[in-house]
Amino acid sequence: MDTLTYCVIVISDTRQELVEHITDAICQTESCILVHVHSDKGAERMVASFVGPPETVIEGALNAAVIIQRTVDMRYHKGPLNPVGALHSVIFTPFSNVSDVQCEDIANAFSSNLSDLLEVPVFQFNCSSIEELGYDGLPTALETHDPIYGPKEFLPMWGTTLVGTAKSFIMFNVNVMGTKDQGGRICRQLNSRPDLRASAVVLEEGGNCVIGCDILDSTTCNLAEVYELISSAAAEQCVAVAGSHVVGSVPLRALLDAADHYINRDNLFLIKESQRISFVINRLGLNSVSEFKPDSKIIEYVLGVNRNGPLQSLTVQRFVESVGSRTTTPGGGSVAALVTSLGLSLSQMTSWMTYGSKKYEGAEPIIRKVLPDLHKTIHQINPLIDADAMAFRNYQLAQRMPSGTEEEQARRTEALEEALLTIVHVPMRVMEIATGCWDHIETVASAYNNSLKSDLQIGIKCLEVGIWSAHKSVEANVEDLSDENVKEDIRSRARQMLEASESASSKLLASLQ
Repeated sequence: MDTLTYCVIVISDTRQELVEHITDAICQTESCILVHVHSDKGAERMVASFVGPPETVIEGALNAAVIIQRTVDMRYHKGPLNPVGALHSVIFTPFSNVSDVQCEDIANAFSSNLSDLLEVPVFQFNCSSIEELGYDGLPTALETHDPIYGPKEFLPMWGTTLVGTAKSFIMFNVNVMGTKDQGGRICRQLNSRPDLRASAVVLEEGGNCVIGCDILDSTTCNLAEVYELISSAAAEQCVAVAGSHVVGSVPLRALLDAADHYINRDNLFLIKESQRISFVINRLGLNSVSEFKPDSKIIEYVLGVNRNGPLQSLTVQRFVESVGSRTTTPGGGSVAALVTSLGLSLSQMTSWMTYGSKKYEGAEPIIRKVLPDLHKTIHQINPLIDADAMAFRNYQLAQRMPSGTEEEQARRTEALEEALLTIVHVPMRVMEIATGCWDHIETVASAYNNSLKSDLQIGIKCLEVGIWSAHKSVEANVEDLSDENVKEDIRSRARQMLEASESASSKLLASLQ
């Protein structure tokens, strides 16, 4: 997986031409992918988020900063938020294969480059004394606070910029039907947490108060918990909560965790990702300000992460034609993974057709226990359809590596061995995941909708055949590994899983006669 950093920049202007220029500046930076641009005229604030490799994400943020310096003048800023500068803040968070320490290095590199390029002061993000005073109090703040980079002077057009990192950053607004003072009391309760910052603002005269939350680590600070904390604190003052809004984009995990908070608390039965997303959007009132569109708001959906691979995305006809074509991939390994998944899917279908049926009401508690595991297992196996083909292509690339010198030969040998291990690992993983499902299928077979007997039988046989096929794929490639101990260990484990699966399948099919 690529090394990627997620960056959020907050700009104190909302003019449409600036939105377009910022969008172009980020999109035209090599390897940077724009995730979302949110322009909030009521708050006079624009939020842009994007991802990219460490070196280019710095460049993308700098390109945006140059545009901002040319076009934004804080002396004419109007709005209720009192930001600290034209480029109010830049926050970097790890996205893929980036550690917290590396992210801090990225933030420091950006801060240094920003101060050198534009000759502006930079303060640490989450510097409450600077942020609380805002642009209006910046001249006074500079008398007693030193920037981490840049000149210690007040620049009327620019102000200053806050730069820092967060583990998983979300800007989350909750609307309360109260005054700013009432909102301030709510915020004092929230700000006792180290992973959350909250402030109250009224965006229009006579309007409702908005609790603006900066969630600094969504893995420890659940969106649902924040919403519930605000609702509880508001209720103590007899103040109503009127929905919420994500400013910019949000990680998929944060929404799913929020959904699971309510699902577990209320003992609900929701499994599918789409259902959980729809449920939490409704529960948090995320459509209250504007429509929450998952495909444009969830980071992973925008980037296509966790979506289906190329083989998974094919129609049945195209997949069959691809398998039958004059190419080495997709081959037996991909077919083994697919057949295994189909077998599990038939068991899952049998479970769903049993669950919720009045005739089989007594089976509901049993089926409810196994359905989530079957669903999870299918989604673990499906990516292996593509992984098998990718592993073989990587082996072919290693075969083409130069071998003219001893050093080149050594590198080629090492690459071939690593590629072979991956080729073996993929079908082994299919076997490991699938073999762990026999107990679940036995549970389904003990209490299922009898009209689906043949479907369950076919599913059991497909699962057995899928595991057998994966075993054949392991056998075909393990011989080429150089380490005899590794080879014997893999053979032994694969043989044990095959025998266990054949035994489980035979037992289940006999019980269904």
